[in-house]
Amino acid sequence: MNVEPDIPISNRGIDIKPNDRLTELPNEIFSFILSFLSIRDAVKARVLSRRCRHVFPSILHLEFDFHSVLGTNYEGRHSNEDSDISSEARAKFAAGVDQFFEIYKGEKINSLRICFALGNEHACYVDRWIAFAIRRNTEKLDLDFSANQINPFYYFPGQLLPETLYDFPCQFLPEANTSQLKHLYLNSCNLRPAPHHVGRLTPLKTLDLENMVLDQSSAKSIFSGFLNLEWLRLKNISLPETFCIDAPSLHLETLILHDCYGVKKIEVSSIGLTTFEYIGRVKSFTFLNVPQLEKVHIRFMCAYLNGTRYMFNGLANDLPQLQTLSLVLTTVELLPVPTSIRRFNHLKQLELFVVKSSDFNLLSLTSLLNAAPLLQKFHVSVSHQNLSYELYWGRFTGPRREQLYSKHVHFQLKEVEVHGFLGSSDEMELAIYLLNNAVSLERMILSPQRRLYHGGGKWTSSTCYSFRWEPKQAYDLLIKEKVNSHTKLIVS
Repeated sequence: MNVEPDIPISNRGIDIKPNDRLTELPNEIFSFILSFLSIRDAVKARVLSRRCRHVFPSILHLEFDFHSVLGTNYEGRHSNEDSDISSEARAKFAAGVDQFFEIYKGEKINSLRICFALGNEHACYVDRWIAFAIRRNTEKLDLDFSANQINPFYYFPGQLLPETLYDFPCQFLPEANTSQLKHLYLNSCNLRPAPHHVGRLTPLKTLDLENMVLDQSSAKSIFSGFLNLEWLRLKNISLPETFCIDAPSLHLETLILHDCYGVKKIEVSSIGLTTFEYIGRVKSFTFLNVPQLEKVHIRFMCAYLNGTRYMFNGLANDLPQLQTLSLVLTTVELLPVPTSIRRFNHLKQLELFVVKSSDFNLLSLTSLLNAAPLLQKFHVSVSHQNLSYELYWGRFTGPRREQLYSKHVHFQLKEVEVHGFLGSSDEMELAIYLLNNAVSLERMILSPQRRLYHGGGKWTSSTCYSFRWEPKQAYDLLIKEKVNSHTKLIVS
C-alpha cells in the first residue's frame, strides 16, 4: 500500500481561504444585486457584512410599509384595546425608516411611498423623510397614513378632526423652476398650502387626495395655483355643500370624484377637461364650460329622483359632445329606464353596469341605444341581485313586467359585449334583438365573466358558477338569429 508523504496542505496547491466570488464583484454590480433585497434585509446586510457597509444598494423606488420595516412576525402590531396599530409599533416603524435614511447613499430617488398609520404626532419624522426625498429630486410622493385605521367618514361624515392628520409640508418643496415633483398622493393627510407656497406645487401633473377635509378655500388654492395639473382625484373627501371646480387656467384633463361627503351640488368649469368620473350621492350637477368633455362615468350610490332624471335626460342636454358614457344602474333604486330619452347625437361608446332585480327586463336598455344614433360599441355587465331563482333556456320563473319595445335599426353599431351572461330569458331576448337590428354588427361577445368598473381605471372581474352554463346551447340558439353573415358570435 502506497502512503502519501506528509506534505503540508498549503504545499498541495489547495487554498484554504473561502472563495467568495460575490464580494469580489465590482461595486456597481454588487450594488445592483443588493438592490433586489427588501429594505429590511438591505439594512441587515449592512450590519452583518463589512462589504455592505461600503456598498449600499441604490434603490430608485423606496416603499416603506408594515412588513418591509417591522417584518411579518412582529408581535407588537396591535394595541391591547383594539385592532389599531400600537404606539410601540408606530415608534419602531418611525425609528426603522429613520435608520434607513441615515445609511442610504443613493443620489436619486424616483419615488417614495410610505404606507402606515401615522399622524400629526409623527410630523418631525415624516418631514425629514420628505425633505430627504425632495433633495434627491423625487418625482412621486405617496403618503398613505390610513393603514388599519377606521375611516371616520363612514360613521361620522364630515366630523374628521384635521388636527389629528399629518400636515403636508408645502414649504419643503423647492421653487417651481427647480422642483421635480410630478405626482402626489395623500391619504389621511392635510393639504392646506399657504398662499405664498402654492407656487411650489405648480409642477404637479397628478394629484390624488383621499380621506381628508377640503374646504372651498383650499380647493381654490389648488385650482388657481396648480397650473400644470392634468389629473385630479378626490375620494372620501369632506366637501362643502356647493363645491365649485373652477379651473380656467389649468391643464386639467381628468377629474374623478369618488364618494365625497357633505356635498349636494357640484359645479364644473374647466375648458380642457376631457374625462369626468363621479361616484356618490350628489343631487345636482352643473357643467358650465367644458367644451372638450367627451367621456363620463356616473354611479349614484343612492338614487335620487333628480339624479335619475339627469342621468337619462340632463346629461345629453348639458354635454352634447359626449362620445363615451358609462353608467351604473341599480334597478331597485332607479326608476325604470324611460322609453323616451334625450338623444346623444355624438355618442360612440356606451358602457352599462346593471345590478339587476328579478323583474327588470334588460330589453328596456334599448331606449338608451335608440337615443344614440352613432353608437359603435355597446358593453353591458349584468350582476343579478337575487340569484335564488332558476334559469332556464327560453323562460323565466320569476315575476316579469310585460312591456313592448319598439324595434329600431342600428346602422353604426359594430361591437356588443354582454358580461355576466347566464342565459336568462331577457338576456337571450336582448342578444336576439341586437343580432336582428344591428345590421353592421361585426362582433358579439357573451360571457359569464362579470366586470365592474371602480373608477380611476380600476376594474374587477369574477365568474358566477351558481348555475348551469351551456355556452354551446346558447350559441346554437343565437347563431340562427343574426341578420349579418359577417357577425362573429363568441359565447364563452
